[in-house]
Amino acid sequence: MAALGADFYAFSGHKLGAPTGIGVLYGRREVLEPLEPFFGGSEIIREVWLDRATWNDLPWRFRAGHASHRRAPSASARPSTTSRAWGARRCAGTTWSSSRRRSLRLGEVEDLELYGPRDPEIRAGVFSFNFPGVHRADLSAALDAEGVAVRAGHHCAQPLMRRLGVAGTARASFFVHTGVDDIAALTAALQRARELLGAGRLRPSPS
Repeated sequence: MAALGADFYAFSGHKLGAPTGIGVLYGRREVLEPLEPFFGGSEIIREVWLDRATWNDLPWRFRAGHASHRRAPSASARPSTTSRAWGARRCAGTTWSSSRRRSLRLGEVEDLELYGPRDPEIRAGVFSFNFPGVHRADLSAALDAEGVAVRAGHHCAQPLMRRLGVAGTARASFFVHTGVDDIAALTAALQRARELLGAGRLRPSPS
């Protein structure tokens, strides 16, 4: 955080494999010190008089209410566990090499429209795709029947969808635990979905 020079930095825990419903909000001390609490309760107070109150030190000043005790230990353990198991450099290398393999394998599926750069050097571990004439929800349901979970919709990116000329896409996301078997399962499921849904033989579906 010091290297980034950010005043604030926020992220959700589930992006690191932690349970849903918990996240992290980092604030630079010089920015946090003069701020007033925006919620009351718990340990935010140091002393109280009839006409005034003084606030507690950081970070208790902003800890109104009870923390998510069940989720917090798991969220705290996830980054360290990932680091021990993989290491930052190994994670980066795995993501790069897996992305390259995924791009090649998904490109083998006939009629599949894969969005985004084909260069694995700049490709992230998120793949959005469609079959011509197949609604994204139908594609998602067909993949689900094969045991492959994807998201379907506009993914909170409607301006991008308009730029691409589509109402939405199906999307598969990968992390450091994604293996070659998972890639093969998605590729095989896409091929079966193409046959089941008649991709390439249907007119584009309405949004």
